[in-house]
Amino acid sequence: MKPGKPIKNKLLRNIALALAFNAAAATAPALAQQPSADTRPDRYAAIVVDANSGRVLYERDATQSLHPASTAKMMTAYLAFQALKDGRLTPEQMIDVSYNAASQPRTNLGMVSATRSTRRGPITYRQNTRSISVEDALTGMLTHSANDAAVVLAEALGGSESNFATLMTREAQRLGMTGTRYTNPNGLPDPRQRTTVEDQALLARAILRDFPEYQHYFAVPRFSFNGYTWNNTNKLLGVYEGLDMGKTGFINASGWNLAASAQRGENRVIGIVFGARTPAERGVDMQRLLDFGFERLGNPLARFRFGRDNGPSGDRYVLLPPAVNTSPDSILQAQPDTVESSPLFPIRMAQSFFPTDFNDAASPLTPPPPQESRDTLQPGDGNDQPKRPEDNTPKAIVPRGEWRPKGPAVS
Repeated sequence: MKPGKPIKNKLLRNIALALAFNAAAATAPALAQQPSADTRPDRYAAIVVDANSGRVLYERDATQSLHPASTAKMMTAYLAFQALKDGRLTPEQMIDVSYNAASQPRTNLGMVSATRSTRRGPITYRQNTRSISVEDALTGMLTHSANDAAVVLAEALGGSESNFATLMTREAQRLGMTGTRYTNPNGLPDPRQRTTVEDQALLARAILRDFPEYQHYFAVPRFSFNGYTWNNTNKLLGVYEGLDMGKTGFINASGWNLAASAQRGENRVIGIVFGARTPAERGVDMQRLLDFGFERLGNPLARFRFGRDNGPSGDRYVLLPPAVNTSPDSILQAQPDTVESSPLFPIRMAQSFFPTDFNDAASPLTPPPPQESRDTLQPGDGNDQPKRPEDNTPKAIVPRGEWRPKGPAVS
């Protein structure tokens, strides 16, 4: 072998490898541009409905059982609207704020303040708000997604969170929301609290039909209380043409949820998105759903342009039971066995989502036992906001101005 031959062969091999690497790199962008499979998570579901007729224009996994997160506040609002309409509440009426309500985790209206006696001393929590108007509670709940405001309304109408959750579930059954069970008024994490996007579309349509005079609470751009001002958590307000109703939601278990409705001329559509991975994805998907809804109303042959399309068949409708003529005791008198027999959709039988023993245990309602103040504030998943870093220093809780120290007393 001649001197220098191995070097020449090695050089040729390196050149060949470099050319092959460059060829692979050149084809990578072309491959990336090809349509990819839908990668939305399994908990993702969506639906868009013609609000006037109830016809489903598009749905994806619409009956999948999911966590509502803060969209649960839509049912809290529905029951509050009933109370306003029949005179049990008035917008200017002041209602009590319990320590249980004030101490709800974020997002909230800051009805509890935190102070330190020294720089390194324990944090002391004091309740700074003892009453709030119905108007502020509703606006704070639907604009800022305030968990404390939702509990204030729940305790005013049901006596306790648990009793009010029973009322929420009964009303859901009456409306035909057979896949829904509520366990609290604000949507904070509870594995038993479940719903479907199909049911949430039904609830949104019921709100629009039964309480158009109160619909404006969903479209308040910003809200001020206790010296703070918050923008509406629904970022599509004022951005998407015709959108005048919406409620956001987020807990770790649900992903990013949104219920919204928009009107253009005589047409109105309702869209529900559950389980988006980010707020941005949630907003983009909602715009696509609503755009398609309006397009489908003008063009029956239109097809959705992203994600898998499960249908729907042309004869599927969201059927609402007749509106209730409310009276001061109408909610308390509602019983599971009086639920309308009309199915939510003709292809699915309407039946109670709950076993008989659950319904028997839930009725009749009994006065709630006195609630003890919490010894600690429970951290939440933070509806529509990330968690704050936890403070592990000793804490002292001061319910309604009385000391109940945990650890050393604080001056």
